[in-house]
Amino acid sequence: MPAIMPMLWKQPFGNNLWGLKMKKVEKLLIIGIVLISSILLGAMTLAKPAQANASIVIVIDNEVKHRIPLMVEEEMQTYEFKFGEQTGYLEVKNGKVRMLEMPKEICPEGICSETGWIARSSQAIVCLPNKIIVTIQGLDDKNDEIL
Repeated sequence: MPAIMPMLWKQPFGNNLWGLKMKKVEKLLIIGIVLISSILLGAMTLAKPAQANASIVIVIDNEVKHRIPLMVEEEMQTYEFKFGEQTGYLEVKNGKVRMLEMPKEICPEGICSETGWIARSSQAIVCLPNKIIVTIQGLDDKNDEIL
């Protein structure tokens, strides 16, 4: 009985699964195909186009001041908005929005411009010193629902 036990732990075809001998190039090819497929699937999932009713909402001092239709265009568009005596700028491209950098005397840390592009309703650009919040509303983000 003890002589049979070591045989149970060995693979029937040695170290190769299903008895196939794979060359290094074949292994790399399979890994490459799986990797590229995963990247493409992830990119398609994340890059959802904006919908017709989606809009950029700018809240200043807890009050909605501006609503801008969110366009899906290759061409970069810049929008200007006023807060107090100052002016801020948003860039919109491909259904995404970001805030452009403001002078240091208006926004000392510049965190709002460092936030980068937002494209989902669950994301926001926040400028605390100026009490500005920029969000996207009207998207059908199925991943953002709470069950």
